[in-house]
Amino acid sequence: MKKFRLGLDIDNVITDFDKEVLKEMLIADKTKRNRGIINPNASHMTKGMFDWSKEEVDEFFNNNMERIAENLKPRRNARKIIDKLTHEGYEIYLISHRAYPHYNQPLETTEKWLKDNKINYHKLILSETPDKTPECINYKIDLMIDDRVSQCIKMNENGINVFVMKTRYNWRDKTNLKVITSWENLYSEVTKWKEKM
Repeated sequence: MKKFRLGLDIDNVITDFDKEVLKEMLIADKTKRNRGIINPNASHMTKGMFDWSKEEVDEFFNNNMERIAENLKPRRNARKIIDKLTHEGYEIYLISHRAYPHYNQPLETTEKWLKDNKINYHKLILSETPDKTPECINYKIDLMIDDRVSQCIKMNENGINVFVMKTRYNWRDKTNLKVITSWENLYSEVTKWKEKM
């Protein structure tokens, strides 16, 4: 019997990535013009929330991303639900876009974090671009969970079944795709979806 292959992004799906990055940006802002958040309604912290130039945003990520990633915490109940899905026979494929220049050692950093946080998975795949369509096709992913709405739409248009993990920044993005609000909700929706296959 074929195993169900569930694809999971790491940042903002397994981790609360944006929350930690925002904390770090607030600290870094004090060494710049110390104006804090100038637009709390910005669509993302990297898009006009601070008075940073594109070069300053790039520099921040290039110099800090790997360190931040090493210290991320799993989202509430992520590990528990992944363990439950694994126990029920799902194969967990972690598909994440982590690459230079934000990371010098993306594979080593990610593998260590997964081990330290006791995250069960079948295979870790680092995509070279934000578009994970090729990886989903290559590894025959039955269902992918990601937080980037634009990428989810692109994957869906290319025949990938995909759900969107809701975050503090993507909730305003328009989509007809299933939106997941928590790990408990993820478990419920994934198991319901599998039953319909």
